[in-house]
Amino acid sequence: MLVQSEPTDGGAGGQGSRGRGGGPRTLAIDTSLPAGSVAAVAGDRRAERALAAAADHARLVSAHLAAVAADLGWRVADAELVAVVRGPGSFTGLRVGVTTAKAIAWTTGCRLVAVSAFEVAAALAIRPAEADAAPLEIAFDAGRGEVYAATVVAAPESPVGWLVGPAALRAAAEWVATLPDGAVVAGPAVVGLGPLLAGRPGVGVAGVDAGSLPAVAAARIAGLRLAAGTADDPATLVPEYLRPSYADERRPGG
Repeated sequence: MLVQSEPTDGGAGGQGSRGRGGGPRTLAIDTSLPAGSVAAVAGDRRAERALAAAADHARLVSAHLAAVAADLGWRVADAELVAVVRGPGSFTGLRVGVTTAKAIAWTTGCRLVAVSAFEVAAALAIRPAEADAAPLEIAFDAGRGEVYAATVVAAPESPVGWLVGPAALRAAAEWVATLPDGAVVAGPAVVGLGPLLAGRPGVGVAGVDAGSLPAVAAARIAGLRLAAGTADDPATLVPEYLRPSYADERRPGG
C-alpha cells in the first residue's frame, strides 16, 4: 500500500469533487494481467495496492478497493468516478475487473470510464532519449507464440495525448521482423521477446515507470476522458480479450 501526495494531471473535477487539486474521487481497477492493481485517487493524493497473482483478483479486489479508499479518508460509496482497464487481457481477470467496476457504478451512481491497456502501457513507458517522439509499438503476450499488438502515436487532439491504432493478433517473430527501424517497443510482452528483439538493433525498447502501478495510470487517463465529456455505460461495457475463447475458436468460422 502507498499513500502519496503529488501533482496530478489526470483529474477534472465537477460539482461534488472534493479531492485536493479539484479531481474527482476516483477508484481504479486493473486486472488485465496476472499482476493486477487497484488505486484511489483524489486530487493530488493517491493510494494503491497490488494484486500479486491472478488468483487474488476475485478474492481481494473488493477488499483492496475499500482499503485504498479508506487510506484517503473516504468509502467506496463516496467514489465519483470508477476507472477500469477493459483490456486487452485474460478472460478471468478482465471479467473480475469489469464486473466489479460496473457494480460500483450501478450501486453508487458514479461515472464509469473504461481505459485501454494500450493507453496504460503508453503512460508507463519511458522511451529512450533519442526516440522520445517516436510512436510506441505496444505488445501483449497472447500465448501460442503470438502477440496482440498496436501502434500508439502522439495526438495533441486526443484528451489523453495519444491515439491507439488498430490492434491485431500476430505471430511474435513475424511482428518483430516487420517493425520499422527506429521503432520503440513497449508493453508486457517485451520481456519475453528479448531474444527476438536482440536481432533487431535498430529497434529501441522502452523502460517502465516503476513509480506508479497501472491502476494509477488508468485513474489519470479516465479523469482526462471524463473532463472531455466521455464516459461509458455500464450496461454496454464489455472487456477486450487478447484472443477469442477456445469455445469460439472451435465454432465453424471461429
